[in-house]
Amino acid sequence: MTFRHAIPPLRVALCAAFLLLAPASAQVTTKLIASGLSRPLWAGAPAGDERVFVATKGGGIRIVQNGQLLVTPYLNLSGKISLGGEQGLLGVAFHPNYASNGFVFVNYTDLAGNTVISRFTVTTDPNLADLASELVVLTATQPFANHNGGDLHFGPLDGYLYIFLGDGGDANDPACRAQKLNSSLGKCLRIDVDSATPYAIPPSNPFVGQVGVREEVFHYGLRNPWRNGFDRLTGDLYIGDVGQDLREEIDVAPAGSAGLNFGWKVMEGTRCNSTVSCLAGTPPCNDPTLVLPITELLHSDGSFAITGGYVYRGCACPSEYGKYFYADFIDNKIRSLQYDVPSGTVSNLSDRTAELAPGGGLAIRNIASFGEDGFGELLIIDESSSAMGEVFKMVPVGAAPASAAVRNGAGGNRACLSSFSLPILGNVWEARVDAAGHPGAALTMLVGYAGPNSGVFLGANEILVDTSSARLFRVLASSTGGTDAFRFGVPCDVALAGLTTYVQAVITGGSLELCNALDVSTGYF
Repeated sequence: MTFRHAIPPLRVALCAAFLLLAPASAQVTTKLIASGLSRPLWAGAPAGDERVFVATKGGGIRIVQNGQLLVTPYLNLSGKISLGGEQGLLGVAFHPNYASNGFVFVNYTDLAGNTVISRFTVTTDPNLADLASELVVLTATQPFANHNGGDLHFGPLDGYLYIFLGDGGDANDPACRAQKLNSSLGKCLRIDVDSATPYAIPPSNPFVGQVGVREEVFHYGLRNPWRNGFDRLTGDLYIGDVGQDLREEIDVAPAGSAGLNFGWKVMEGTRCNSTVSCLAGTPPCNDPTLVLPITELLHSDGSFAITGGYVYRGCACPSEYGKYFYADFIDNKIRSLQYDVPSGTVSNLSDRTAELAPGGGLAIRNIASFGEDGFGELLIIDESSSAMGEVFKMVPVGAAPASAAVRNGAGGNRACLSSFSLPILGNVWEARVDAAGHPGAALTMLVGYAGPNSGVFLGANEILVDTSSARLFRVLASSTGGTDAFRFGVPCDVALAGLTTYVQAVITGGSLELCNALDVSTGYF
């Protein structure tokens, strides 16, 4: 049994430390956090979770934990999916209440090539979902192998599930599906997965009650929305829509908007395209009801497949706060901009490729996706081929890595400080104490000091921290008699970067037992 104690933010040296933010001009770079992946297409995490989950085209979801890519997949859908063209495991979304219900939603193309939105449930092992728990939520017949879209997101303001589907292919939307409200293709759908099984239609969806339409439709007129993201602060939705012959586009649906028509296939970005096969009454080119993109990338400049991203709302890189990051899969350029929704103006449009190059012989290519970790930090996914896929994290220049090392002096103490995470700034640090081997365990305690120690014994147990230090903290909690988990919020404070703290676990009840120690150093990744 595991019991988690809710603990205030880590108090190591905080009495003397002040929150120091990097200046607005601070530069950023990227650090590699996972490699050896086979065509990764998505990365993210449940809110407040220190792990990073990575989904691959072939159907696997892997976990990066404590800087290591775990061997056993969290979920393996390889026997269920088709892999031709733009098919595969295309999207993942963790339920907002994942910590309590364990629900994870996926978007994949099945063996017939059709879109399936399914829900799975985590097992008692937090690193393993139950393949047999699949609940099919929604399906969509795909007429061709391309333009499947694939993204999934829970709205940060309404908690509904948003599903992004492409126009179904082949090229130039031959049936004008994106403009037809009786089709789910070329749309952003919105459903309520909490009020009914498998889902209900939110009553505020824009086409509820209309005859001959899909009531799930929330926005439409999309060609192949490939990677989209909500601004987690404002709720504004940014959509990266892949173009046809001439241009790529970024669209924005302001928070509170519904029923927006982004124009495809009548328009490709800001240019007129075609109305062939469209129904009578379809808005013509440049109709004021059509929503134009906030920015475009031109094929004539070498951009051919846009990858939408996120507005950065993390804490580690304050110079980037409020900037929207996006890229192109073909030209391998990473860009950022700032968009003011009320005025509809774009500013600070910048090429960030050189600045975000990781160095050290590494390069970011084939940018298939951006992601956010459980604390809003920006991830960049390099799909590459074979087992060359990588995940990078944006960090400040000169950022130090976090570390945690077990120390046990002469080796006589029981290793009951059994597992732990890395102390990443702005993240959560967890340490677990195994009290099951201590008969009559009543209390568990973590004690931390500014320095290590060895060769000092209390009975049969060795004291492994400097008890003379003035920088002392103690956290005491009732023991479950099983595994007691302590979770600390690590402040997002540059003054703490590289700070090493020495922690030892203590168990009382019947007798006093000193466990092994951990030497932990805070860092950005």
